[in-house]
This record gives sequence, structure tokens and C-alpha cells, in this order.
Amino acid sequence: MAPRKGDSSGAYRLGATDLVVAALSLAFAAFSIAWPRTGTVGLHGIAVPRGYLMAAAYLGIMALSLLSPLAEARAESAGFGGRAFVFLRTYYPQAFIAVFFTDAILLSAQAFGGVPHDAFFAAADKSMFGFQPARQFSRALGSRAWINEIMFGVYFAYFPFMITAIWIPFFKGDREEGERQLFTVCATVAVVFTWYVFFRVEGPKYWLPDLRKVWYDRMQGGFFVALFKRSLAKATLSGAAFPSTHVILTLTTLALAYRNDRRFFAVYLPLAVLILCSTVYIRAHWASDIFGGALAALLLAPLFYRLHERAEKLATAVGGRLSAPFGERLARAARSR
Repeated sequence: MAPRKGDSSGAYRLGATDLVVAALSLAFAAFSIAWPRTGTVGLHGIAVPRGYLMAAAYLGIMALSLLSPLAEARAESAGFGGRAFVFLRTYYPQAFIAVFFTDAILLSAQAFGGVPHDAFFAAADKSMFGFQPARQFSRALGSRAWINEIMFGVYFAYFPFMITAIWIPFFKGDREEGERQLFTVCATVAVVFTWYVFFRVEGPKYWLPDLRKVWYDRMQGGFFVALFKRSLAKATLSGAAFPSTHVILTLTTLALAYRNDRRFFAVYLPLAVLILCSTVYIRAHWASDIFGGALAALLLAPLFYRLHERAEKLATAVGGRLSAPFGERLARAARSR
């Protein structure tokens, strides 16, 4: 594994992605306190607004992001900086993406009254196509169980697709490029998830009365169709439709896969096309959400990719201030090896 630029063994190195996770965690902690009624949790017979507990959880995530460089520094000083440890230290932010996404949906229903903006997007789709693609696409093909299974399957395939594509540089020995790509993804979702809190769009399956009434009851398929039905029976995913995260991260990771290894790109490309189609087919998104997601990916991902070096310098400066209380201890540990 090639070292990162400027590495000094045993030093506290706050990374750009650590800083993004810390900032997003602090923002969501504030949102959770401002709009705490995203549910209730029973504690010793007392119903506690879920937001207050989530605020504490976000502060814990922030602490983890700021302390992970300390754990890495101590591990290196102790000679315990193996490949598995470095991988976990690098990519730990991916474990929290789903947490932020879910809470963005719940918070969007509370922020400023939770007013949805779906009427605009429904009208835009009708104006562009003369019909509602979210209604007609699956209606035309939904009687074929194998098509349903493919569309629902690739919608789930997005998750390993999005997660693993940016691991490629790490396993090719280029940790610095892996961190740059991770920062690109995390900074992009930080902007988009914050947007969701303040701009609620439910999506056609929640907004259109006929789709909400029939739900997915008439759709037949296999494992993935059944999994989707079970998942939606327990979770509410209305509120984060525009721009589509599926589209943003699919296109972002597709571009990064092309940069990493064109053999992977050849595999990912047809999968990416199907993922984009599936977002409308399964009625999760308006067609406008796809255009919005493509535009967001085009603007945000290249911007953050280019800004990584500046973000690293900022993180180094912030880390220098944070490391003051224990910097000398780390230095002594490094000298004593």
C-alpha cells in the first residue's frame, strides 16, 4: 500500500473526508434538535423525541471522525497498521451514509412544515412527455415478472455498485486516490442530503393517488420484488426524490470506475443504465429527478474531485489545532519505537 503524500508515521492526520463527516454530523445534530419529532423512543416509560437521541448519535459520529486519525496514529506507533485496519480507517464513512439519508427523509417531513414540492415535478413530467413516465413505464411492462425482477434487482444493486467502485484504487495500492474518490462521494452526498432536509419531494408512488392505492400489490417477481415489498412495508422513503441519489451516485461512481479501470467500467455501464431506468420503473422518482440527479452529478462530483487537495490542506490545519492536547504524546510514542 503506497503511503499518502506527507505521511509521517505516528502523526495525527485528519483527512478531508473526516472533516466532511464531522461537519455533516454537526449539522444533522443541529437539525435533530431543531426538529426533534421524527418519532419517539420509550425510555423507562417516558416517550422521548427521537431527534434528541439522534443528535447525541450524530455527535458520536462526529467524535469518531475526529478521533479516527488518533486511532490510526496510535496503531502506527504500536506497529499495528495492517491493511485491514487501514481499509476500515479509510472507508468507515460509508457505514453512515444510510443513516444520514434516512434521517434526511424524516427531517424533511418536519422542517418548515414538511411541505412537498411534487406538484411541480408531476407537472414538469406531464409537460415534457405528455404522460407520467412513472405511471406508464411499469404499466406497459409490469405484467412480465422477469422484467420486474430485473428492475427491482438493479435498484438494489446500486448499493454494492456505489460502495465498491471507490475501493478499486485502494486495492490497486493507491490510497491517496481512494481517499480523493471517497471525499468526492461524501462531499457530494453531504450537500445533497442537506438539500433534502429543506426541499421535500416525495416521489410518484407516494404523491399520485392511484399509485399509492395499488402500491406494488399487482407486481409479480422473485426474490428482489419480494424484498422490496417487505422493505417498504417497514420503511418510509418519501421526501428525498429530487435530485435522485441513485442517479447522482451511480453516475459519479461510473465516472470514477472509468478512471480506475476500464474493465470495471465495461461491467458497470450496462448496470448503471438499468439503475437509472429502474428509478422511474419502480415509481420511486419522477423523470425530472433523473435529469436533476444527472445535473447534480455533473456539477458536484468534478468540483469536489478537484477540491480534494485544498480540502486536505484545510483538514491538516484543523487537525493541527485539534492535535495540540495529545500531539506531544504521539511524538514521544513515535520516538520510542
